[in-house]
Amino acid sequence: MQENVVAIIPARGGSQRIPRKNAKDFNGRPIISWPLAACATVDVISQVIVSTEDADIARISRDSGADLVIDRPAELAADAAGTAPVVKHAINELGLDDDTLVLCLYPTATGTAALVEEAIRLACSHPDEFVISVGRHRSPWERSLERSEGKLMSLSSTEHMLTRTQDLPQRYFDAGKLYIARVSVWRARETMMEAPFVPFHLPDWATVDVDEPDDWAVAEALHRVFVLERS
Repeated sequence: MQENVVAIIPARGGSQRIPRKNAKDFNGRPIISWPLAACATVDVISQVIVSTEDADIARISRDSGADLVIDRPAELAADAAGTAPVVKHAINELGLDDDTLVLCLYPTATGTAALVEEAIRLACSHPDEFVISVGRHRSPWERSLERSEGKLMSLSSTEHMLTRTQDLPQRYFDAGKLYIARVSVWRARETMMEAPFVPFHLPDWATVDVDEPDDWAVAEALHRVFVLERS
């Protein structure tokens, strides 16, 4: 696998539901240090860049092995700022050429280096598309529930009420862990998912989001079992 891969980790300081999430302790270390460590062991990654507006995250990133910290403009650090503009800003600041493969890895992506390598290999075989990490929905949409009257609930639709669960289609979600494409693709697309993309299927343990406080303990426990205890 002969590639020039640049990893960009977007890590703003603000977080509404979990304050200071990207610098918060996760199994003994700031959470952002885990993806930084994973990238450091992947040979084809030539640079690991952190984009942040936060001085503390910048310091932690440098201490954790980031090759460079890019100062992110305030408008790209607001709550409503999307990921693609942040990555494009970093691409422009770095002056990357169109053929460079850019891996956007979230600071809360605490998976293994092996997963990162596998995703890069997949991206190498699809040079004109985005590769996006996905997880599987554990329950079929057709059995989703919604509030009806008072404290009661009901099926959102009765169309498949008698269909066996195993006969319903498997559906997936954007796991929000990593996105990979060549610079030319990043520049051509407004967002990562505006066109069909190549899915990178993550194992269930690696898809847990950390948006709510209770998610943190669950994610830490899964990380201990599937990463730390197996390393």
